Amino acid sequence: MHLKSSSIFSALTLLGSTLVWPGTSSAHRSFGGQVCSLGTAAVAQPATLVCKNILTGSTSQSIALGPTVSAAGGIGGSLASGAGRVLVTNQVDGALLFKQADGRLKSPIKLETNGEGSLSGALNENGAYVLTGRLLRFFPHGQTWAGSSQQLLLGDGSAAAVTLTNRYAYVSEKNGSLEAFALGRDGSLSGRATQVSGIAPGTIVGITGSRDLVVAPIAHLATDFNLASITVSGAGSQVQVVPTKERAACWSANDDGEVCVTNPGSMTVSCGQLGESGFESYTSAAASTDGVSAFDLDMRDGLVGIQAVRAGVPVLLTYSRSDHTDFLTLVSEFPVGTTLAAGALLLPQLSH
Repeated sequence: MHLKSSSIFSALTLLGSTLVWPGTSSAHRSFGGQVCSLGTAAVAQPATLVCKNILTGSTSQSIALGPTVSAAGGIGGSLASGAGRVLVTNQVDGALLFKQADGRLKSPIKLETNGEGSLSGALNENGAYVLTGRLLRFFPHGQTWAGSSQQLLLGDGSAAAVTLTNRYAYVSEKNGSLEAFALGRDGSLSGRATQVSGIAPGTIVGITGSRDLVVAPIAHLATDFNLASITVSGAGSQVQVVPTKERAACWSANDDGEVCVTNPGSMTVSCGQLGESGFESYTSAAASTDGVSAFDLDMRDGLVGIQAVRAGVPVLLTYSRSDHTDFLTLVSEFPVGTTLAAGALLLPQLSH
């Protein structure tokens, strides 16, 4: 079933909360690896990058970092991976770029932000993108100082996340802005930010880019705190709106054509298949987190790793996903072991 317009999609979504591919299968992929988060005793206190074996819960890596800027819920994408590297933001001064080999993080390099706290980051083959409260900076591969930067449209302290598509970097600012930055062939920020058109005013936090599209959950509209929706945009304008029955749709991630969104207000995770022109399937409650408020997430190799909170205690959830349906199956839940945690990252299993 291919849904080519938001109006058709909206109508079908209202008829039922689940749309799936024809001829679906419940078979799940094999899995293994690590799930990680940034743990700390309090905001502005030194943090530790904590990684757990997703099957046993044992700590596989523990790396001391600098003080944090935000607790869970304020930002998205503070842990990013790609091209054999891991970028750690949510740091009071700068960001850290690690090499990743056989699941192990090593050789950190500090990316300089002129003393500004880093909030979110993204990686591609050209380099690293670091978001602060005022600027988006691009660090070419191998450089510790930004090769280009651009001002945010608001710059009012509500910046939340950065993500990449083939031609644009997108930034969300929680006070109602989704903005696009055109990228040069070398990955540089080639022009000023432009507002993505057609999106209803509301709070946008965790966004995710896939090919030429960006998925931006609206946690709630400015006119209705309980009304959330999922927007899909490309080339600076909205192309699809997916209504959701869930509350507080806030963080998103994608892998291999699948996008998942956490909804801490309803304690659910939504997932769907993303095609060239928008969602082609969407399941509003692909998983229930059963008393756990789910925040930031990562997706990799058939797994969904989520940083969450149960009864005030930070936990890491791991789900497996099917090759052909949007539904998720719980693999494990383990405490982070710190007072606070923010961000989620999936890594391969350590090679011994």
